[in-house]
Amino acid sequence: MQTSFNRFERFLRIDRMTTKSELMRARAVYIIGFAFIATQVINQATMYYSYGGFTFDHAVSLIACALVFTTILFLRISKKFQVYAAVFSVLIIAGTMSSAMNQNTGINSALIPFLVLGIVVNGFICGARATIAFGLVTLIGIWGLWWISLNYSYTPIFDVEKFADRNFQRAIQASLAAILITMIGAFFSQNMHDAFGELEAGIIAAQDSDRAKTDFLATMSHELFTPMNGIIGMNDILEETDLDEEQRELTTIIRDSGRDLQTIIGNVLLFSQLEAGRVSLDDAAFNLRTTLEKAAQPFAALAAAKGLVFKTRFAPTVPDLVVGDRTRTAQIAAAILDNAIKFTDTGAVELSIHGGADERGDVLLLMTVTDTGIGIAAEDTSRIFERFTQQDGSIKRRHGGTGLGLTLAKGLAELMGGSVTVHSEPTIGSSFSVRLKYSVVDADAEYNDESWKIAAE
Repeated sequence: MQTSFNRFERFLRIDRMTTKSELMRARAVYIIGFAFIATQVINQATMYYSYGGFTFDHAVSLIACALVFTTILFLRISKKFQVYAAVFSVLIIAGTMSSAMNQNTGINSALIPFLVLGIVVNGFICGARATIAFGLVTLIGIWGLWWISLNYSYTPIFDVEKFADRNFQRAIQASLAAILITMIGAFFSQNMHDAFGELEAGIIAAQDSDRAKTDFLATMSHELFTPMNGIIGMNDILEETDLDEEQRELTTIIRDSGRDLQTIIGNVLLFSQLEAGRVSLDDAAFNLRTTLEKAAQPFAALAAAKGLVFKTRFAPTVPDLVVGDRTRTAQIAAAILDNAIKFTDTGAVELSIHGGADERGDVLLLMTVTDTGIGIAAEDTSRIFERFTQQDGSIKRRHGGTGLGLTLAKGLAELMGGSVTVHSEPTIGSSFSVRLKYSVVDADAEYNDESWKIAAE
């Protein structure tokens, strides 16, 4: 049902609406239109049963349905909602007045529901002004019917002379009802559309503010790299001089701290670029096995330092050479492995790679990182991919980190057309699965990529 609904809105080009208020107006047009058609289908059946066959009233009803359906389809071409409100208003007023004059029934209580319907239609589709305009036209129609009823000489419905003195009072009551309904409808319609406008303005302002913060973060992160590289470079030069044991230990601390800070700045920069939509993908041949092995090497050392068993397994079906983004592939693997080792104190961390070609010849890669760490509660599995988020404050204090690793992995994977999923149980461990797609290397092409040379040798 939802899929059909979305397809219909794509056909009408409603999905391209830039604001929620426009989306509401467009949906009001076709929902009200289809509701009208549905009521006329019922009306057609009851009239056929009552009249014993097809009559002129059936033809009028079918023409009205065709007009409404055409109006709905016109949404695909134009989003001028005043036109749609006018069409529905004309149908409502014409139908009401014609039914009131038919067989000289005159002013009656059946007018009121149609007045309410007209107010609702105009209120949703156009707003307060259209509602007031509909109310004014309705008042003119009511007194027009009263004037016509003064000239009745015969009616099969009631005694003209007996009820003529009551027609004026009926017109007064219908007018008061129309004025009251119009005022209430205009008030609520104006408030509804104003609320939508304020909400959309607030959303736009928040988006602009968030975008400005992201741009500032990207700029500052990039600027921080320059002095940080200078500090690390000078420290490397200092380590090559004659230092005693204590001095060398201090320079080692400076180097390790600098590189840790450099990694954090790099992650923040990459995150800000992802948020700003500034991350581009390379499309070049590279050695997939070599790339993932190199990405895993630093984490093997980290795992050994914590006393963990670290394994890397490649399925035989994993190709050596693919076409895609080598850097982003390595970053995704590094982020998932870093998270696994950070939250695993005992046991093992394993990186397993499976791959193969699909029916179109593309290479499908499944990269799974399994650990025996603290695990994740079911209600937290969706939150861990949010930016700057870890399971709780105590875990963050214990294990540290910015909480950006999994966010970056998920963002990069989706940018590459892939996905990241997780299956985890508290105290048992977690399994993160990354699915990526690459193109097959053209054997006749020439590549300068370093990993291509390694594979060729």
